[in-house]
Amino acid sequence: MLNLQTVINKYAINFKNAIYFLLPSVIGLLINLVTFPIFSEKMSSYDFAVMGYYEAIGQLFIPIMNLSFYSFYMKDFFSRTDEENERIMAILIKFLSLINLGIIFVGTLLLLLYFQLAKVTFPIYPYAILTLFSLYFSVYSSFLGLQYKMNKEGLKFFAIQIINTILPIAFGLYLVIQLKLGAEGRMMGVLLTQFILAVLVFKMNFIKIKLDFNIIKKALSFGYPLIIIAFLDIPSLYIDRILLERLKDVNAFALYSIGLKLSGIVLMLGSAIYQAFEPDFYKFVSQKNKKGFIQISGFVYGFLLVVTILFSLCGKLIISLLTSNRYTGAYQFANLMVWSNFLLLFSYALTVILIVQNKTKLLLYRKIMIAVIGVACFITFIHYGGFIGACYAKIIINLLNSGILLYYIVVSRGGVKLIHQLRFKKVRKHHF
Repeated sequence: MLNLQTVINKYAINFKNAIYFLLPSVIGLLINLVTFPIFSEKMSSYDFAVMGYYEAIGQLFIPIMNLSFYSFYMKDFFSRTDEENERIMAILIKFLSLINLGIIFVGTLLLLLYFQLAKVTFPIYPYAILTLFSLYFSVYSSFLGLQYKMNKEGLKFFAIQIINTILPIAFGLYLVIQLKLGAEGRMMGVLLTQFILAVLVFKMNFIKIKLDFNIIKKALSFGYPLIIIAFLDIPSLYIDRILLERLKDVNAFALYSIGLKLSGIVLMLGSAIYQAFEPDFYKFVSQKNKKGFIQISGFVYGFLLVVTILFSLCGKLIISLLTSNRYTGAYQFANLMVWSNFLLLFSYALTVILIVQNKTKLLLYRKIMIAVIGVACFITFIHYGGFIGACYAKIIINLLNSGILLYYIVVSRGGVKLIHQLRFKKVRKHHF
């Protein structure tokens, strides 16, 4: 029988080594738990609905506004000198700074056209501008944080992440409570924070480095498949709110958005824990250490399963406390979404197996299938079940996602060959 204390002691070192990378998430989680009731008292259901909708809109622009340059920057990071890394980062940032202005202009025009044709409930101004320019400036802080993380400068990474966590909430509290700006103030707090961090990056003299289009060409060539993959995530993760807006029920949309936000607590916690143990998942798979992989999976996902069950059992109380009893009805959505989040986290470990086996094409095929299934599920379930239907669609999509990964793992590890061998042995036995 596995000794739980032994497992805890064995892997506790991962948390100690990654404390600077995990602590901002933990602090952010605690701050959000404390401040969410305050925002709930001062913001209307319309405010939460419009924020939830534009969060989904923002996700549509993220892949095209970073062009997967982060992955290109990390790819050969350790084979370059510090000076080369800083130069390449500056070139990538400068290119994105220029091209993203055009993307914002074209994107705003496309949104205006869509909003008019679809008769969207929410106005495009100022929320679209706040959303898109927050993404525009976030490129700077993302690259700076990435540089600190890759260089293992934990304290600097911690500082950037803490600024990114505390300032939006601090600005938001002032703008929402003192100036009574509602969703506009909350979103403006994010924009102000990203602008301040962008100014810090500019002070590092990145702007003086000239563009090198050979590097840009390599980055685009490397990144375009990843951009496609990122877009394939949109139907299964974010299209629900685009479709739900068409139901024209602002109050239900607000409860759905709040349920999504608060169930994300488990996703945030789970992602932080998984990232702490991610190197071990890769190590055990690479070493074909089945026992180690099963052990660490049982520890990580066993803990997350307990957290998920507790959240489901206490969801109504949790939502009531965090929303000051104003939006308790959001628990019916959160209690379902938390299971969708658990299944999503479970798929992370399965993905590692295929990545180590260099079966990346299978991962792309899976993305395509889930994108198609996701659109079909959301359209069908939202049509017949409304907002609750969307929650069940999320669960089914992530369940199928994990199921497809498991099927690929069996096939890629010779499952079909094993079946043929068993059949052959059975035929030989029959002849004897």
